[in-house]
Amino acid sequence: MADWTGVGRVAAELPETAPGVAHEGSPTYEVAGRQFARLRWNDEGREILQFWVPDDRGALVAASPDTYWLAKAFPSAVFAWLDQLDDDELTEVVTDSWSARAPVKVRRLL
Repeated sequence: MADWTGVGRVAAELPETAPGVAHEGSPTYEVAGRQFARLRWNDEGREILQFWVPDDRGALVAASPDTYWLAKAFPSAVFAWLDQLDDDELTEVVTDSWSARAPVKVRRLL
């Protein structure tokens, strides 16, 4: 079961990554000033990961609709229940999100 601390461990291994803060105060991880992971919570305090994918967002949601979903207000992002992700899946989505948001010259460092 993943949590925001796990997101930080994955992010720390990625080049030119820094912790940040979203406009409303939630924690983020950024590459070249662009968010690639953002922590959100539902009304009960359950952790939600907002992230980005380099290709078809719908395929990820279709494969695991109990874990992933889309929001019309955020047309380029995907959301996931952090507690539904295992360590391998967390590493994959955070790394893919970093790749989707990082400039080409930074992606070459990975």
